[in-house]
Amino acid sequence: MASASWSGMADGCQLREPVKEYDAPMIHLLPMSWSGRCGAWIFLTVSLLTARLACADEKLPLEAVTFQNEPGRLYLPVEEAARELRWKVERDEAGAVTTVNGTVVPPESLRRFTDGAELASTLDLQQWGAVVVPREGGGATEVRRGSHRFTLAASVQRVEISLSKQRLFAWQGSRLVLQTRVSSGKRGSTPAGDFRAGPFRARMHYSSRYHHAPMPWSVQVNGHVFIHGFTSVPAYPASHGCIRVPLNEGNPARFFFEWVQTGTPVRIIR
Repeated sequence: MASASWSGMADGCQLREPVKEYDAPMIHLLPMSWSGRCGAWIFLTVSLLTARLACADEKLPLEAVTFQNEPGRLYLPVEEAARELRWKVERDEAGAVTTVNGTVVPPESLRRFTDGAELASTLDLQQWGAVVVPREGGGATEVRRGSHRFTLAASVQRVEISLSKQRLFAWQGSRLVLQTRVSSGKRGSTPAGDFRAGPFRARMHYSSRYHHAPMPWSVQVNGHVFIHGFTSVPAYPASHGCIRVPLNEGNPARFFFEWVQTGTPVRIIR
């Protein structure tokens, strides 16, 4: 059927074009018995609970630690992996891991953060009794032991250096993997800005500008500015422009060199 549409005018009314309307199809609901309604509610409740349990079981991947000198290998703190897989970890009097899940761990065989916390690779986890299955596409790896399991995935790296605080911070995803004191260039000679790690890097580099000074664990940041290890790292800017990192205190210079991927964003702020 059709109806006319009217609009008010200053001197009267004007008839517009008829607007066609159509009868909407009627939806007839069939009567449902009490038992039928109860059955429908039960089905809906069970479906929702099943969906919630499935979502709860699908945990977010754990953020792996990766190293430039071991491409493709994923690492995780030993305690974190043991907690997920319900493994027992035994340590000696000095606090070093000696056995995991009943398997003897040779001394000094594990990577460490600079604070001494041990890291386990997916190969280590296999040797200790876990099943490790890389997922298609190479984006993640599933680690399981019986009904206990987790997914391990590598996140992007980023580095930030604060010239005012004389500190370097390194993250992989949301995981802070390194925090160390540094000594930057005196008289503001270290540039601020957004850079990339590399392309040049060397386990041992020698300065071409300043008396052939040794620069172990060197990673280029910008031109002649490097992040590198040094024996003297005071709590104030003291270099010719490079960013000095300690060789002691867990050797953060070496850790950074082995960890940071070429091309990783490095932000230097005042």
